[in-house]
Amino acid sequence: MTTAFETKWMTAGRAAFLAAFGRPVTYQPGTLDRAITAIVRYVTDDAEILTGARLRTPKVHVKVANDATLGIAASEFADNQTISVPPRPGATARTMQLARIVKANGIWVTYECH
Repeated sequence: MTTAFETKWMTAGRAAFLAAFGRPVTYQPGTLDRAITAIVRYVTDDAEILTGARLRTPKVHVKVANDATLGIAASEFADNQTISVPPRPGATARTMQLARIVKANGIWVTYECH
């Protein structure tokens, strides 16, 4: 259970965290595109790195505010939603599909994209 103080503290910290580590991405829910800030984590498979093989489809975790205005609310997640994000560091952004919710709480939600 989260207390009211914890919720206020996490919400205030979210803005600073996104300002420090976030990057602009475009969320495409199927209607109007929305520019949001996300923390992008590139997921790799250690077994494939050791053999020198590359992932065929890059997997990206996108952490955003669990808010329908500032990010992507977990409650609005549905099939066929996309987000424009670079598939790896330094690459040009491309459209990736939101595959599933990895983790969510009242402040943050992390989506797996590929």
